Amino acid sequence: MRTLDRAAFLSRLLPKLADAGLVRVHPDVGEPNALAALQALAGIPAYELVFAGDARANVVLLGLIFGERTPGVEVARRAQLLFSRAQALAERRGGRVIALQLALYERDVPPEERRFVLGKARRVPLLFGTARVATWVVALQEPALYVKRLPGWPQELAAPALRELLTG
Repeated sequence: MRTLDRAAFLSRLLPKLADAGLVRVHPDVGEPNALAALQALAGIPAYELVFAGDARANVVLLGLIFGERTPGVEVARRAQLLFSRAQALAERRGGRVIALQLALYERDVPPEERRFVLGKARRVPLLFGTARVATWVVALQEPALYVKRLPGWPQELAAPALRELLTG
């Protein structure tokens, strides 16, 4: 099976995000959820790219991390920071915020690192939480996508759709 590099994967991912109604978060954006996300994420460590939109009355955030540059412990710390910002954004917007950190690795990801990131870099309250955060690992060399359940995440960006980008 042919492997993708980061640029090739992103060239497939970005149109998928646009089709799902997510826009890139940057200071000049006019979309209300993206502006709210920009304000909410100010002051936390930067993501390579951030996208925001809405899906079924939820605000949806996707933050891209390049795994080679970010150790697993830092990915987990960012998930906790993102969770606190997502809670604040949920209060301000009066709805639920579902956030996903997508960690892209161009190298093989050892099983221990993968388990650590999937297990520790997430906050998904069981019942009535207004914010949810998970991290999924994209191992481009394998190619594989490793996920943990993220209730409320848009179906058009669910694991099967992202896996298709790796193989399609």
